[in-house]
Amino acid sequence: MIAPAGPGVSAQTLAEQLNQFGNILWTHDQRGVSGPPIAIVRMPEEAAAALRRSTAGSLIIEPDSHLRAASFVRPASSFIPAATTMTALGPDLKVTIRVLGEAGAPVEQAVVQLVGEQASVQGRTDGDGSVVLTLQDEVPETIAAVFVSPRSGHWGVWQQQPNIEADAVNTLTLKPLQLPGGLDWGGEAMRFDQIPNQCRGADVKVALIDGGVATSHKQLADINHGIDAKGGDERSWSNDVTGHGTPCAGIIRAAAQADHGIRGYAPDSELHVYKLPTDARCSDLIAALDYCLQNSIDVAFVGVGCERGSVLVEQRIAMAKQQGVSIIAAAGNSGAGVLFPACSPHVMAVGAVGRMGSFPEDSPQAAQAAAATAAAGGLFVPPFSCRGPELDLCSPGVAVIACQSPGGYAVCDGTSLAAAHVAALAALILADHADFKGTFIAKDAHRVERLFQILKDTAQPVGHPWQTGAGLPDAARALGVWSDQPPLAMPLNAGLREMRSAIRQLDRMPFGASQAMIYEPPRGPANVTRLPLNPAPLAFRAAGAGTATVHELRAAMTLAGLAEGR
Repeated sequence: MIAPAGPGVSAQTLAEQLNQFGNILWTHDQRGVSGPPIAIVRMPEEAAAALRRSTAGSLIIEPDSHLRAASFVRPASSFIPAATTMTALGPDLKVTIRVLGEAGAPVEQAVVQLVGEQASVQGRTDGDGSVVLTLQDEVPETIAAVFVSPRSGHWGVWQQQPNIEADAVNTLTLKPLQLPGGLDWGGEAMRFDQIPNQCRGADVKVALIDGGVATSHKQLADINHGIDAKGGDERSWSNDVTGHGTPCAGIIRAAAQADHGIRGYAPDSELHVYKLPTDARCSDLIAALDYCLQNSIDVAFVGVGCERGSVLVEQRIAMAKQQGVSIIAAAGNSGAGVLFPACSPHVMAVGAVGRMGSFPEDSPQAAQAAAATAAAGGLFVPPFSCRGPELDLCSPGVAVIACQSPGGYAVCDGTSLAAAHVAALAALILADHADFKGTFIAKDAHRVERLFQILKDTAQPVGHPWQTGAGLPDAARALGVWSDQPPLAMPLNAGLREMRSAIRQLDRMPFGASQAMIYEPPRGPANVTRLPLNPAPLAFRAAGAGTATVHELRAAMTLAGLAEGR
């Protein structure tokens, strides 16, 4: 990505200047959004270095880094040993795995992973529920674990030291997924069940910058706003091949059903889908933020990231913040430092937590819990969740039951799920908190920082800040609903050991010698305001004495300056 460092250069002038250096893929002229033009140019690193020297700082030149989805957690990541030199044990081990449901029907599209002494291999089941996997230099006795992660409809399986046979079909049976009768563990942990029924995110625009959303799902059918970064027909954004954007959209916007508890936490918000390509890069993120600016988006959820920051993306992030766009991003799933853009001081970075007992003992989530760091209230920080001083909050991101494309339900893991919970709560706060009806009604940077302050200052601390940020968001406290629920007890083992571990993880981030010349934007937790919180944050009254719930009456008492027991 190349852009002029100063004003006054047109897209055409920039293109003419760069023609001799490489193949210009396209020139981004911001489509009505103020800012410098950006050219995407294919050139070798040597040519880029020569261009930097020749332009003497008049151009910003940086790699158009790949973005990766902050989901698709590899459950076996904690069990894969470091590469070692071993004597070959014999011919390659070929294993056939067949995955069935309890009724004996084959389970398609399930990811099956075998973990051996030296490496691991994975694949997806076919229409018969079968997959053939080949491991080099292994024998059945050296298989340490097998994981099965179905796309939807079932819980996964985790078996340690499995009884694997090389000359037979190895059958694994999955437990069916039962949808909860009320909110799942994540909704209860964040106390979405304690807020008034009127808190639904009305009139707030939320952008989901991810891999598309399956509007074929009955609970997502009324999502009508979207765009596909690659073009296509006007509804190409409304399918989700990867199955990554749909669960996040459901957490934010799914319409409630009478027969189960799956619902979006901001069901009246206006969700805009910005579908990124499967090979998305930072330039796609710039275009997505331009969409947010053009459509007056209030909250932008970002479910992707990369290791290295981008000055050009950071410029667009700062511009979006100035226009009142609150960006909430997944911290990442590598277990290392917080990804960009989540690590930007203008973005709220969200890590993942899980809860013990919210999944079967033989599930892949149990494997994550076995290698996790304990937190307060039965919570834990999974090993995949990125960490560091830039982390702002933690939120449910393990064993989250969510919508899945094209029309089912799945158990999902990842910091994207965690960030979606926070984005939904942000929509509720903007819709119903009194601050955003008065002092902070203007869509500007002060509004963004006030929202971030409310989210962080009302969160419950649950662990070391480098692993959990300010803590677990509390919807009831953020919206001012009185509650007698005691705060979660802080774990005793959160301290120097965790900080040293986080530092070691940050030291592992790859930066090549050639990249050292490229300026990177500053990192840090999200900037917040430092003003007192509103003592009566809800901006509405209970619906009426005859129909008000207990929670609504408590909210009305808070508005009147009364507290229960006075």
